[in-house]
Amino acid sequence: MASGTRASAQGGSLHNDGRGVIESAFDLLDHVGALEPVRLLDLANASGIPRETVRRLLKQLIAVGAVSREGPRYRLGASLLALGARVSSERRLRVAARRPIAELASATGAAVQLSAMIGGEAVYLDAVDARVPFGVVAAPGAPVPPRTAAARALTELGSTAPLVDAGEVIADLSCVAVAIPLGNGVVAAVSTLVAGRRPPLGLLAATRGTGARIVGLLRAS
Repeated sequence: MASGTRASAQGGSLHNDGRGVIESAFDLLDHVGALEPVRLLDLANASGIPRETVRRLLKQLIAVGAVSREGPRYRLGASLLALGARVSSERRLRVAARRPIAELASATGAAVQLSAMIGGEAVYLDAVDARVPFGVVAAPGAPVPPRTAAARALTELGSTAPLVDAGEVIADLSCVAVAIPLGNGVVAAVSTLVAGRRPPLGLLAATRGTGARIVGLLRAS
């Protein structure tokens, strides 16, 4: 961290534009993770942040579950560890799915998307464009449109059959989606999008097969 983002050693105050507080908090979390269980004094010495500022930041981080306290020592909290696990599982999913969705797109000519629920919102994680692009972009991080087959696959828990949107959301475009169970009631989805009011039967089978392949790769990893 640049010294300009740290608290002033004389006054113990942070920049009031918000950036100094956030960057100091992340700097502090880095040191907690590296030194845990760690005392407040050692955190102040390691981070260069004044002791009273460290104390104030720790109280705020404890309040949101990012840090936990055991007597005079501090550790990373459960909410931060859970967030890290979620990010790791999504990265693992993207790695496992990358080749299967590319091969599905190549074999069918369809646009193929990988999506998941993040923070209660359905978003795209990865996408491969159609052989003949038709102008629908599913950029990673973009929300999955509601009522589409992909959105329903993420929210209709327990569904294992392919879900179809036959031109019901976007005229003359059809979508097939299959849920990918990740455990603990969490699901992702692989979906295919083609021009036409009804997807070919082969697309349903291909999409379902790719979903099963991704599940197998996740179990084997």
